[in-house]
Amino acid sequence: MSAPTHEGIAAKVLVVDDEAGVRRVLTRLLSAEGYEVLEAASGQEGLELLWTHGADTVLLDVMMPRMDGLEVCRRIRKNSRTAHTPVVFITAAVDRQFRRQARKAGADDFLAKPFDEVELLARVNNTVRMKLYHDGLTRERNRLRNEVDGRTRALDEATDRLERLTEDLRIAREETILRLARAAEFRDDETAAHLQRMSHYCYLIGKKKNLDEYTCEMLRIASPMHDVGKIGIPDHILLKPGRLTPDEYTIMKQHAEIGYKILSGSQSPLVELAANIAHTHHEKWDGSGYPRGLRGEAIPMEGRIAAVADVFDALTSERPYKKAWPLDDAVALLQRGRGAHFDPELVDLFLGSMDEVLDIKQEFKDHHGGGETRLPS
Repeated sequence: MSAPTHEGIAAKVLVVDDEAGVRRVLTRLLSAEGYEVLEAASGQEGLELLWTHGADTVLLDVMMPRMDGLEVCRRIRKNSRTAHTPVVFITAAVDRQFRRQARKAGADDFLAKPFDEVELLARVNNTVRMKLYHDGLTRERNRLRNEVDGRTRALDEATDRLERLTEDLRIAREETILRLARAAEFRDDETAAHLQRMSHYCYLIGKKKNLDEYTCEMLRIASPMHDVGKIGIPDHILLKPGRLTPDEYTIMKQHAEIGYKILSGSQSPLVELAANIAHTHHEKWDGSGYPRGLRGEAIPMEGRIAAVADVFDALTSERPYKKAWPLDDAVALLQRGRGAHFDPELVDLFLGSMDEVLDIKQEFKDHHGGGETRLPS
């Protein structure tokens, strides 16, 4: 029977006995089998050798001065590095009481003195194989843990990159929409601040209406596109400083249809929402709006919300051709328009949130702003 090895390295046995003769016999037998043998003449020396060099099995005497074998075994078990190292007691004391104490201390096996050489080698072979098997499992467990940790880190890094990319795309999408909306607004002397105020008013109304966060955020992002159709209105009408004639106003109203044609047909839910807002934000609750004369709840919710937000900002913002209305006058107009121009519930929700409305107005201030307010003379 030859000694077990690990990757070509001989298994290691630590012999701890205060009798030099016993150590010599054990070392001779074990070395002849191919084991690497460490010798210690005391319990303390044995612990130091074990913690410094390690071992695959400890052959341990019981009766030793200063520190007996039971205490050595207990300390081996308490140390995390050696807790699984097999301990075989070689002793003349093999009665039931001792075995109970040794088991409690952490012993794996017993061998009575004087020992049989064949039995000794068989016991050591078994305990060493048990230790090598445990070490192999530990290495495999650590390898798998490291592999999982590595893949987890890689997944976390990929997730972080994806989140950054998603955020970059979100910002780019919002900026693209805002810049396209501003392309129309620049032709009408309106400002980015109007778009921001109006979009945040839409978000606020959606929240007060108890729409889900996703829908409210979509409203905020899509609503700046409400007047994109003004791109298609001739300059002599769009930029006219005075009031529009009935014919001019008819042409101006076409911007709702133009905006819808520009935006509709997209596979993006966001752009489709923007198309509906562009198409319906001039519809009125009583059916007198344009372009289709929709009435009541036949007007999409997003159009009804945008109508309140756009008109309020148009009234309370200064334009080159008009002064900003006082807040009380704008509130009074919304109240008069509830149930006629506007969805009455949305007007109540908006006016009931005036502190938040004024915070938005203060945050996005400018010198000019507003939506379409020029009426035919």
